[in-house]
Amino acid sequence: MLNWVLGKRSGRDQASRRPKPAYEEAKRIAASPDVRARADMATAEDLEPEFLYYLASDESPVVRRSVAVNEGTPLQADRILARDVDEGVRCELARKIGRLVPSLTQDETDRLTEMAMEILEILAQDDLPRVRATIAEEIKRADNAPPGVVNRLARDIEEIVSAPVLEYSPLLSDGDLLDIVAGGCAGGALAALARRHGLSEKVSAAVAETRDVNAVASLLGNKSAQISEEVLDLIAVHSEDVVEWHAPMVNRETLPSRVVRRIATFVSAALLDALIEKHRDQADLVDALRKTVRKRIERGDLVGAGEDWEPAEERARLAHERGQLTEQAILEALKDGDKAFVRYALVHLSGLDFPTVSRLLNANSAKAATALAWKAGLSMDAAEAIQIQVARIMPNQALRATPDGRYPMSREDLTWYLECVTT
Repeated sequence: MLNWVLGKRSGRDQASRRPKPAYEEAKRIAASPDVRARADMATAEDLEPEFLYYLASDESPVVRRSVAVNEGTPLQADRILARDVDEGVRCELARKIGRLVPSLTQDETDRLTEMAMEILEILAQDDLPRVRATIAEEIKRADNAPPGVVNRLARDIEEIVSAPVLEYSPLLSDGDLLDIVAGGCAGGALAALARRHGLSEKVSAAVAETRDVNAVASLLGNKSAQISEEVLDLIAVHSEDVVEWHAPMVNRETLPSRVVRRIATFVSAALLDALIEKHRDQADLVDALRKTVRKRIERGDLVGAGEDWEPAEERARLAHERGQLTEQAILEALKDGDKAFVRYALVHLSGLDFPTVSRLLNANSAKAATALAWKAGLSMDAAEAIQIQVARIMPNQALRATPDGRYPMSREDLTWYLECVTT
């Protein structure tokens, strides 16, 4: 580490390094108007520290980037570069400093460690998300990074910054995580948090209570997460209309029998088969599952009997191919509570893929669901039903048709909501 602060800190062997020029030649190059020559010299790891320090203030960002990348640059020069006006310089420095921090040991002097952490602090507060994201990615597993920096990155408004730290950092306590969830963590950041190894029951419960579709799906798929029976019950209660939760819940290694029985009343026939196979050594439970299958077949829930059943995805595909995927078919499916069919029908009618359709329906946005219905070529009456029954928008918050039955949003607004999700 002493080499770092003074320069000449790289551990690479001499043969693999760019050779430095002689001292007098280095002086000439440093004063030369040739940007390429100065930039090339700035990559020499064993270049005298005074030259690297001087080149850290070079007028050319190309030269300063070479200094930022150079592992032989003294920390004093790196501290100058941490506030460089060029984002490329700061990004390169963030990558280098981020790699340095996890390698710091207790043998390093307090002063040197303090200097490195000071630079890290500056970069972690950079206005450019890419700089902060670079730091977050490099220190996400470090156990010696400043806790304040880690907490700040974990609460960053940009998912590319917060997600790596939320998923991996060992420096975030349960208290930190609970506070972050309570503070409104959502989207990709919450899903990343839900994937943390060894998630505690308290944090799992907090994630589940948000009912964030992707985060809860990630939680269910996290085999190391501790999820209490009460929380699994809660998820099962709310999962009937959330297709994205069905498979990860069925695939959970251990599920209470009552949860298995509950989800068997609404998951697809394919997942029912998986449930029966998974619990084949529990005769009473398997018998109960088979009875559930028979009841659902009798009431038409599984569309046919035995090997003739067709999952919602297949039914929607066939209806589309036969020209039968009409608005009336959508309304009848909604009337029958066949929401999975409606989701797949919207995929075919809109031309969007299933993940995009799911994001629009799960955005808790009346406008997003309405834009999807419009893209699918449906009337505003159908859009109202989709908002309430599939997107789970409260009736008093749903968008309504204009007096003449048209969409209450302009074509530009409808297109904008679609582009927000698809781009």
